[in-house]
Amino acid sequence: MTQTPERNTAGQLFTVTEGLFVACYPLSTALPIPLGVAGGDLLTWAFCGLGRGGQTPAVLLVFTAAGPPDRLGVATHFHELDVAFSPPAPVATLDPAAWTALCPAILGALRPATLDTLAGLLPHLGGALSGLAEPHEGPVGPVLAVTGEAEANLTGAGVPDYLLLRAGGLWRGCHVVRAHRTFGAEPRTRLDLTRVWGEPARSPTDAALLVRSGDIAAARVAP
Repeated sequence: MTQTPERNTAGQLFTVTEGLFVACYPLSTALPIPLGVAGGDLLTWAFCGLGRGGQTPAVLLVFTAAGPPDRLGVATHFHELDVAFSPPAPVATLDPAAWTALCPAILGALRPATLDTLAGLLPHLGGALSGLAEPHEGPVGPVLAVTGEAEANLTGAGVPDYLLLRAGGLWRGCHVVRAHRTFGAEPRTRLDLTRVWGEPARSPTDAALLVRSGDIAAARVAP
């Protein structure tokens, strides 16, 4: 059997926190899906720039490693890839299009086991979170009433794992630690919350996202 040769490309490395990085490199026309990285753990990934005029399609990887690598081996479903990096830059210098692409991938990767690791990325998602929430605000869909720092009431089907709440232009994240469900024509759920990132709200909540495995939904916030 002939072995597929390793491919080489150049990319950019961004440092999030000690041991957490975002890599960006050009996306080939084969659309190779990342499966893992050598010497670290791949947490999530996204494609950026597809179908956008003037933008070069790119792959974005979020991964952990002992230190900033100058090269990274990436296993994909199509071929092995070797990415060479220039010196790392702060993750805050990623452009808005990259954050928009990464945002759903980061939210989809949130688990109790990954939350502490991904926490360094969450404060950078404000604009992308608002982009997910605002186009869907309206009278249809789940309704969330935030009744306190550690409690909210949700009308509609499904129980989220996390709530992302915006107040005064700032986002905070809460883990749903307990759900008390009332069944009927219109299911209602009281959610007990623990804030896991962000500051306590100093003004009323005006936007909300419900996050559970494989799904991100905007909720209308009740006054």
